Amino acid sequence: MKKIIFALGIAASSFSCEAPISPEVILKNSKEKILEAGQIGFHQTMLWEDPNLGEIDTFRYESLFQKNPNADLGYDFFGKRGEGEFWFVSNVSYLVDHDRKEVMVWENKPDRLRGNSYRSFSPIHLLAQEPLIYKQDTVVDGKSLMDFVWVEMDTIISEKKVYLENHLFINPANFLPEFLSRRLYHDGKRNQLIEVFYSNYSFDPVSEPLEPKIPQGYVSKADGVEISESKLLAIGEKAPDFRLRDLKGKWVNLSDFRGKKVLLDFSMIHCGWCKIAIDEFKKSSFSFAENVVPLYINPVDELGKMEKYESRIGIPFPVLIDAKEVGQAYGVKGYPTFYLIDEKGNIEVVNEGYSDELIQMLNSKIKTESN
Repeated sequence: MKKIIFALGIAASSFSCEAPISPEVILKNSKEKILEAGQIGFHQTMLWEDPNLGEIDTFRYESLFQKNPNADLGYDFFGKRGEGEFWFVSNVSYLVDHDRKEVMVWENKPDRLRGNSYRSFSPIHLLAQEPLIYKQDTVVDGKSLMDFVWVEMDTIISEKKVYLENHLFINPANFLPEFLSRRLYHDGKRNQLIEVFYSNYSFDPVSEPLEPKIPQGYVSKADGVEISESKLLAIGEKAPDFRLRDLKGKWVNLSDFRGKKVLLDFSMIHCGWCKIAIDEFKKSSFSFAENVVPLYINPVDELGKMEKYESRIGIPFPVLIDAKEVGQAYGVKGYPTFYLIDEKGNIEVVNEGYSDELIQMLNSKIKTESN
């Protein structure tokens, strides 16, 4: 484990006899190099002090930031740590849990991003803060660095003086931030220290927009939306009847289709595999059998958003909205979830998550060709 630099102290020194570059120029060049990059990747090793236990936790991150003028932050980004990933793309956040094979999704919640460690401890975020004040030249592990300080907080909370400062150490040889020392004080005494070491910088041109890469079979969930406590319905169970409106205001009843099979495609807007399923259904090489009625059911998104989404991507079968209670009745906890209901109204197939096998099974053209 790396030692905590601040705890041991940092030796101040001067650089060589060559004409020094001013701190102002170093900071300016660092900002240009980092903030104007189309795409920048780096690794972070974080030492996080736990003042309650007197212990230090170590975390290792991989991050990638890409400029996006249409995003509220001015960029999209991706971060990975252990079995977790986080994507922020076009103002939508995706928290990926590989252990649970789930993706939590939320949109336009800037408060959630303020505490996001991939962003808040990144050089991109730190170099954008004002003012960054030069403090001193230092030497760490044989490297000459410049220490720039940003005071993040200086206030009184519950009669306690809270002071938080960030020391960003920049290498004047290449203008890259080497590490961050984040120091929190309560009433003048250090309360917590967090230090982040940056490495493995990469600068690449933007070849394609950043897109969340979610493994097949994962389900998406909308953050803040109540999740059904019921289990998924089992094969052979009677499918609960429902009455929902489509985008044109027409009422649709499940019982209207008795005598035919019905595919219920429970989906939401910001769900990558939901979109992939729709794209598969739209292909010229795909066709539902004549006795199958597909229905797109959205228990999450409001009418206005769903109308805009449908107009952009084109969903090739009826779209039913305001379906929260229906989703709960069917035990839907994540998206996409598919139910195939037989001609008698019983559950024939249940599939949570996207499946190539399910798409092939539903494709009558594949069955025709095989015959």
